[in-house]
Amino acid sequence: MKLHGNPGAVVDCAANSCLIPASYHLFRLLPETTMLGGYLLLLALVLLPLAAAQPTTQWQSTTCASGAYAANSTYQTNLGLLAAALPANASASPAGFATATVGVVPDLISALALCRGDTNASSFRACVAAGFPGAQRGCPNRKDVAIYQDDCVLRFSDQRFLDLVGVESPAGTYSWDEEKLTAPAAWFNAAALALLNATVDQAVAARGDPAKKHFATGEESFDATYYPKIYGLAQCAPEMTAAQCRSCLCGFVGAAPWFLFRNGRSGGRALGVWCNLRYSVSPFYRGGAMVKLSAPPAPAPAAVPSIATAETPTGRNGRVAGISTGVACFAALMLILAVFAFIRFKRRKAKKHDDSFNRMARGKCTIYDFPTLQEATGNFSEKHKLGEGGFGTVYKGNLQDGQEIAVKKLIDGTAATGHGLDQIRNEVLVLTQLQHKNLVRLLGFCLHQKEMLLVYEYIRNGSLDKFLFGTVFPCNLSTHISMYSELF
Repeated sequence: MKLHGNPGAVVDCAANSCLIPASYHLFRLLPETTMLGGYLLLLALVLLPLAAAQPTTQWQSTTCASGAYAANSTYQTNLGLLAAALPANASASPAGFATATVGVVPDLISALALCRGDTNASSFRACVAAGFPGAQRGCPNRKDVAIYQDDCVLRFSDQRFLDLVGVESPAGTYSWDEEKLTAPAAWFNAAALALLNATVDQAVAARGDPAKKHFATGEESFDATYYPKIYGLAQCAPEMTAAQCRSCLCGFVGAAPWFLFRNGRSGGRALGVWCNLRYSVSPFYRGGAMVKLSAPPAPAPAAVPSIATAETPTGRNGRVAGISTGVACFAALMLILAVFAFIRFKRRKAKKHDDSFNRMARGKCTIYDFPTLQEATGNFSEKHKLGEGGFGTVYKGNLQDGQEIAVKKLIDGTAATGHGLDQIRNEVLVLTQLQHKNLVRLLGFCLHQKEMLLVYEYIRNGSLDKFLFGTVFPCNLSTHISMYSELF
């Protein structure tokens, strides 16, 4: 087994925190000889059941993607090697962050482990070690798993996701605290959003400080009647640039009103492999807050109803007449609204019978014929295969004019199912309407019998960073609201 490293600057890991220097630790595991590989496999098979037997008290959430590996396969062997080596190597990294690759295609595994900035090395090692059996419990025999825990994030995958720093694919996930919100929702959510924005700014600005790089904690005073304080945390992987970190975190902040605040809970998490956010009314991080905010103004009190005075006979008769008139007007208004609602319902019901893919025409996609894509990808041969996941397999192709493309061939039946159809439509609408340097461009699609194919521009490995994250922008909630209104 070979161990290749690119260690960061030598910085001691303090007793209570994982110090994060300006570079990160990278190692690669490859088989050396058959005999040594056999010993490592035996060691891995012994260690994995022992690790799985250890109870864990940490909060865990898993995201499953890609396909499944077979029992006793080369992929499972490589995963055992990774589980045996990654915890020790990751915790030894002064950055609190490590990436690894094990094996060769088609059994190549890419992996990432990120320590929470206030966690020490021993806790980091235990967290990563617990992540592998946790991934097996949450996503049995899956090739691509992300597992989120209190002290660390771990992902291993058959996809080369390490080549796309900061790109959350599959998309991040969300989790909520069990405690229900007792404070007025609008008041509390506005305060939580202000805290998250301030914490994100601190995390991005902490780039120059090795002890706080891309990690920040926040605290905001609130109200003694409901919650004395709100606590927040923001973190990015230390190898990300400031612009990449802000872009990743701002995506979560912008989605907070839709995915975090709508559940009426007193806390929540936005979880990604490259970045994450959290807020809660209970303290959950170690050490003092790096950002402190004062209490927001309380909402205006409700109006107090006036005391009624005694009525005269004339006043009573006028009131009866007014009530009668009001009831008649209300009945007429309800009748008009009912007719309008019925007509609108009939129109919407009829519209649902239209081909859902006609809605994609807003994106002005090119419609490709199947023989053209078949010729471009060598009849979808294995040597042109780039990877699989997200409801299908992706192939590299070359059109007759020399243009390089990536063709996503959906799994049979996906396009016919409601969930698959919604996923395809959302992906196409977003990519076609948001033509931007930060997104891979969707060129068009092809419908052939029961098959659905999406055609994207082809981006070579290592070149995407030349186009991504060119401008630093703040987490402006109005911008996200405008974006959502235009899309939906």
